Amino acid sequence: MDVAALRGSSTACVVVLRGDELRVANLGDCGLTVVRQGDMVYRTEEQQHSFNFPYQLGTEAHSDTPSDAQVFRLKIQKGDVIIVGSDGVFDNLFDEDILEEVNQHLPHIMRAAGEPELRYSNDSLWYESQQSDKLDAICQNSVVAPAPGTQVVVPSDAKFSLPQFHVDPSAISRAIARRAKRVSEDTRYSESPFQMRAMQEGLYYQGGKRDDITVIVAVVTDLEDTPDRR
Repeated sequence: MDVAALRGSSTACVVVLRGDELRVANLGDCGLTVVRQGDMVYRTEEQQHSFNFPYQLGTEAHSDTPSDAQVFRLKIQKGDVIIVGSDGVFDNLFDEDILEEVNQHLPHIMRAAGEPELRYSNDSLWYESQQSDKLDAICQNSVVAPAPGTQVVVPSDAKFSLPQFHVDPSAISRAIARRAKRVSEDTRYSESPFQMRAMQEGLYYQGGKRDDITVIVAVVTDLEDTPDRR
């Protein structure tokens, strides 16, 4: 095989956990959400050149580069559910749909006290400058200090101590993937985020969008809480 002849492009979402800090580099229309006590407290924003034209790393000279990624970090807490997905998830499921699937798999004590809410505000997060050295630093052991006077804040009404409850991340990921797949195959009745964005561009589109659907779910817990440590 002639490796030099290979061509292609891809979006990217790199997530690293350092202590209680989640460091993320996101390029394109993949996405990450954080659910805390049944509420969605954070969601990444898509990077698009234009409708259905996301930023992508690739082999062509005009491709986007790692330094174009959004690089940021946020504090996480024990019990947080972290969801990373490809565009096939976020093109087909609204945030409320994802939140509904997550809450169906959480113990009662970990769910929202009332109706689950979308409580994220990207304005409350500190974004690092989009420079390659900052992107490299996200995977290093050394701590990258925020600019003076800045702080990452994710809204939380109260401190939350997670008891010894089992949450199955694989069950959550399968549920989200299956729901996204159902919508993607329904071209007549389902409403989807992709449909709404197409209509905003003046295009006729009905239903979901057939696309790659990949979901990774993780639950933040103490090391002692993992099954192999008991």
